[in-house]
Amino acid sequence: MTDRHDSPGSADSDDDAHLGPKHPAFAAHFRDPIYDDEGDDFAPFGNDEGWDTLVVAAKRVDELSSSTTLAQIEPEWFDDKAAVVAGIDEDDVDMIDAVIGAGFTLLRLTGQIDEFGRGLLLQALDARDRVYDPQPQTERMRADLQTFGPG
Repeated sequence: MTDRHDSPGSADSDDDAHLGPKHPAFAAHFRDPIYDDEGDDFAPFGNDEGWDTLVVAAKRVDELSSSTTLAQIEPEWFDDKAAVVAGIDEDDVDMIDAVIGAGFTLLRLTGQIDEFGRGLLLQALDARDRVYDPQPQTERMRADLQTFGPG
């Protein structure tokens, strides 16, 4: 796990880039403070899976493109699509957080998400509601994702 307090831009630094750059499409649409919240477990980057995925992917943002997928953002979680879907269906909390973190990392860094990734992300948000009951953060992410441009 990456230590949030030792990374550039933590509370001890004036640099706000520790969450990585925001693609203009992401910045224009995903405006709620939860998308910059690193301490709320229900925010996309506030839990270990979401934070670690964003930090690692942000270091290689120059390698990402408009065709990057979840599997390219986080290969160790997404190499077996059937296992990902099964994990979500079984309410595997780590898988749910990994999908939400990777999905919003992809959106934040590239400004896009493919249809399969969008579908997985929506399934993960639904699963989070089953596990924790509906939360305002989850509702906000779902609404923002549903109104975001084509996948």
